[in-house]
Order: sequence, then structure tokens, then C-alpha cells
Amino acid sequence: MLSRHVVILGLMGAGKTGVSRRVGEQLGWAVIDSDDVLEARTGRTARQIADDDGLDALHELEAEIALESLRRADPVVLAPAASVVESDAVRDALAGHVVVWLTGPVEYLAAGAAEKDHRPLVHDEDPVAVIQRQLETRTPLAVPLAAAVLDVTEMSKDELASAVLDLVDR
Repeated sequence: MLSRHVVILGLMGAGKTGVSRRVGEQLGWAVIDSDDVLEARTGRTARQIADDDGLDALHELEAEIALESLRRADPVVLAPAASVVESDAVRDALAGHVVVWLTGPVEYLAAGAAEKDHRPLVHDEDPVAVIQRQLETRTPLAVPLAAAVLDVTEMSKDELASAVLDLVDR
């Protein structure tokens, strides 16, 4: 039987990495950030892969990383790319795990996403339009999977991590 993992989902700029690291530290579990795995595996950032190979290729790699991580026997805190919720296989694999959807106002998420150089799309298009489009597509897929939906503008990263830890304790 597979271990139950903690999965922190959210769009670019939602703070998945910071929250995941805090949760992993508190639990004493490894944290798998898909951006880190992607760069270690390919030698390229998500933005470079999207530019070179296209968004579909990037999203396939992100889903592959999420599925591999979810198959691990040891419990981990996983911070996958939000694109993984568009994969039927990933959504099916998330069943039984503690899933949290981090969200917030589109302008806030867009500002956070634009701060990072490795993010695709937000440097080539209007970041607010990109995030709005992703929210409209991904939120309806993510929310049914989530044990909690947390607005990142209503709590600090420490408070968000505490809310996630409360779900793990249940």
C-alpha cells in the first residue's frame, strides 16, 4: 500500500515552495518541488522547456514527475506544477493523499509568478491574463481533490503550513 503524501497545489506565485518546505520541515519528510526535479532531470527550467519544446511537452514532464513522486513508498510533501491537475492520470493518483489548493487574487498570483525568471508564459504575455486563464481552467479540476482551499493572502506562510499540518493530523 502506498503512503499518504501531502500535495500542495497552486498556480505560479501561490507560494507552494515556501509552504511545502515548512510542512516538510515540521513533519520531517522530504519535499519534492517539481521545478527542482525538472531542472535536475533536464538541465533546463520550465520556461526553457516551454520555449524549446512547447507547453505540451513541459506539462507531460510535470505530470510524469508528479506520478513518480506519488508512487514513492515513503511519505513526502509534493509541490507539483499546477498543470498536473489537467492530467486524468494525476488526478486519479491524487486520491487518498492530503491535497491542498493554494489560491488567491489573480493580481497577487500574477505578481508572484512574474518575480521568478524560470516561469513560462508570464514574461511573454500579460501575467494577469495568463493567471486568470489558468485559474479558470485549473481551479474546477483542483478543488474537488482538495481537503482544503487556502487563500494565500489571508494567512502567512507559517499559518498556511499550520493549516496543512492540521489536515495531516486528522
